[in-house]
Amino acid sequence: MFYPRIRGTLAIALVLAPLALLGAACSKPPEQQFLSQFFRAARTRDNETLARISAVQFNPREHGEVSSFDITNVSDERRTPLDFKGLISARQKAVDDEADFRKRRLEFESTNRPALEAIAKMERDPAAKFTPAQQTLKAEWDKWRADALGVTKAAASGKAAMSSSTGPAEASLAQPGQPAFDSEKFTGELVSKDVTLTAQVKSPDGQTAEKKLVVTIQRVEGTQDGNRRNGRPIITRIQGL
Repeated sequence: MFYPRIRGTLAIALVLAPLALLGAACSKPPEQQFLSQFFRAARTRDNETLARISAVQFNPREHGEVSSFDITNVSDERRTPLDFKGLISARQKAVDDEADFRKRRLEFESTNRPALEAIAKMERDPAAKFTPAQQTLKAEWDKWRADALGVTKAAASGKAAMSSSTGPAEASLAQPGQPAFDSEKFTGELVSKDVTLTAQVKSPDGQTAEKKLVVTIQRVEGTQDGNRRNGRPIITRIQGL
């Protein structure tokens, strides 16, 4: 008497079940597959894949292995304008200043070479007595040597700042068949988001613990030489290791 109703209910359930499973699968954020690829590459020491999708190290011998994870939050995208003109100018100024300093220092050393060699020899002798003229020249030479450290540091800082700022863009845009990234010609935005996840991490000593990780993923969008450039996502930071 009730068989038709039962059969009808069962038929509806069989139709809805795959749809429910499909809905559950589709509910996973797109970052799930990307991060799964990253953690799998880290476990298998697939350095080629890691170099393509990550700018940070995730060494299993140091950080352990992520066996599974669940994404608990994906932040809104943050867009930061990219303008390298100021950094390029600052780097070039630091490089030019260093070159000018080295030239002037070389001229000073060449002009005073015999006296400076004598001073250098006397500096190795604790009992040496400097004449007033030698003391004056030594003070000037000491200043040149001290200033050299500051000039070299400024040049290195300028280069490091440039490298740090252009690194994500260069990594994101490094794609087969595409023009190389050119900081002087590229204009656009750095697109960033943070993915929070709960991960099961197996430590190098074999112990498994749950950790909260926050993974920063960045990519760039913009134009270069009038052509649209959309970079691929790159992992630039992992917090919570």
